[in-house]
Amino acid sequence: MSLNAYAKKFDMDLNQITTIFFDVDGIFTDGSLYISDNEVTLTKFNVHDGMGCILLKEAGLELLILTARHSDAVIKRFKDLGINKIFTKVLKKRDFIKEYSKAHNLVKKELAMMGDDLQDLAAIDEVGVFFTTPNAIDIVKDNADFITKRFGGNGAVREICDLIIHSKGSSSSLEFERYIEKR
Repeated sequence: MSLNAYAKKFDMDLNQITTIFFDVDGIFTDGSLYISDNEVTLTKFNVHDGMGCILLKEAGLELLILTARHSDAVIKRFKDLGINKIFTKVLKKRDFIKEYSKAHNLVKKELAMMGDDLQDLAAIDEVGVFFTTPNAIDIVKDNADFITKRFGGNGAVREICDLIIHSKGSSSSLEFERYIEKR
């Protein structure tokens, strides 16, 4: 199915999204952790996903990172992308989203989440649209509103970013032009 067909199917929900919560491991990464003999943990990110986040921000969305694990590399990566709402060690994502939306006067239809495991699925009733990846656990895929074609860590985030941007009547190319004009 083409991007246009996906966008048409989800336009009613996606064009109202103002805020999206992203998990990290399994979404921005393939879920693997590389740990060296001297206990250094390495995390690999996809640059297309990063550009997707920049473009989504350019389109006016607020992006929040919610991860159960703390990692200085994760914080650095998202700060480099201009995302400053990075919350680590958040296992109770449902409670976090509920409190955040209340504090910021957000309603369910304005919220989306992308996750791949049980702590993410627990928040599904707090958001209007829940996205996941083909590498998510089965119960998450069974309950998600949308499963990307691409795997986590391999462009899945970019796929969602492009889809939301398109649903808002824009394009990634246009948002990129706006982004570079500001630089």
